[in-house]
Amino acid sequence: MRVAVAIFSVFASVAVIIDATVYFKEQFQDGDAWKSRWLVSKHKTDYGEWQLTAGKFYGDAEADKGLQTSQDARFYAMSSRFKPFSNEGKPLVVQFTFIPSVSKQRIIPHIIVISLI
Repeated sequence: MRVAVAIFSVFASVAVIIDATVYFKEQFQDGDAWKSRWLVSKHKTDYGEWQLTAGKFYGDAEADKGLQTSQDARFYAMSSRFKPFSNEGKPLVVQFTFIPSVSKQRIIPHIIVISLI
């Protein structure tokens, strides 16, 4: 009984310490509706095409869908808006998953967060 109380106390204290707010989250679980939330760049005419797929490696073919590049040796660019926020006094953590399907290509994924204020 004391062990259970001690474990609960540890989890309760961790829950109090962690205070994370999610400002933007995209899981691509609603079919092609992502196209209304994301703007594919038209800056260049030779950008590659995005496709929605679970890829080669997945646990659940529907739940694990994401965007995949569909053409080799191309640049890809897209953006999405999110509501304004302030993280003043707190660190900003940006997280995404990138799974390279072709090991011979030099792929450098990146995220740019820009304030329009």
